[in-house]
Amino acid sequence: MKIGKIEISKKLFITFIVVVVLTILVFILKKAYVIEYDDYKIDDDQEFIYTYQSYDDSKSNIPFINIDTEFVHNLNEQIQKLGEKYANSNTSNNSITYEYNINNNIISLVLIYKNLDKNNKLKFDFTTYVFDLNKGGKALTDDEIIGKFNTTNDKINEEISVQMVKKYDEEINKNILPSNCNYKDCYLKLRGVEKYTDNAHYYIENGWLVVYTTYNTFTDYHEENYFTRDDFKFYITNVLKK
Repeated sequence: MKIGKIEISKKLFITFIVVVVLTILVFILKKAYVIEYDDYKIDDDQEFIYTYQSYDDSKSNIPFINIDTEFVHNLNEQIQKLGEKYANSNTSNNSITYEYNINNNIISLVLIYKNLDKNNKLKFDFTTYVFDLNKGGKALTDDEIIGKFNTTNDKINEEISVQMVKKYDEEINKNILPSNCNYKDCYLKLRGVEKYTDNAHYYIENGWLVVYTTYNTFTDYHEENYFTRDDFKFYITNVLKK
C-alpha cells in the first residue's frame, strides 16, 4: 500500500510540474506575441483603437487608430477633420461613433454616421477599415478581407438576400407591408436595392466576415420605425479559407 501511495504521489508531482511548465510557456509566448504587435503602436500606453475626442451633446466619439503606418497617420487626420463637423451638433441624430474588434492579428474599425437629410429623414452610413498586424498593420482591401474566408461575392449576395427575405417576411406577417407587396418588385424597390453588395463595407468581428450596408427605410408604410442600426449589419460566414 505504501508503494502504491508513493507511485500516485510521483504521478501527481509529475502532472503538477507539466502543468506549471505549460503555463509558463503560454505566458512567455503570449507576452512575446503582445510585445511583437505593440511594436506597431504609435503610443505604447494606449490601445490599438481609442477615443480621441468626444462631443457630449451629439454623443459623438472620434476614434484614433494607434498603428504606426503612413496610411494610418493620414487616415487619423482625415477622421479628426471629419469629427470636427459634429463638434457643434446638439443631437445624436447628427453624430459619428465607432466600434472596433480585435481578433488575434486582425483589427477592424467601423465608423457609424447618423445624419438627417434635407427632408429631415434619419440616415445611417458606415465606413470600415481592417488592419492585419501580421502584415505590419496593413489596411486590407475588400478582396483581401473576403479572401480570408471560404466564400465568394456571389455567396455574400446570397447570404444577404436570405437575411433580407427574413426581414421582409417579418414585415408582411406583422402587417407593416401590404400582402400584395412582393419581395423583388416592391420590397427591394422600396429599399433602393439592385445588388446587395453595391454599397457594402467589409468588417471582421470575432472571426466572422461581416457586411455593413445601407438602404432606404423611409416609405409610405412608415417602415423606418421598424428598422434599427443592426438591420444594416449582416453576418456572412466564419469559415476561413484553408
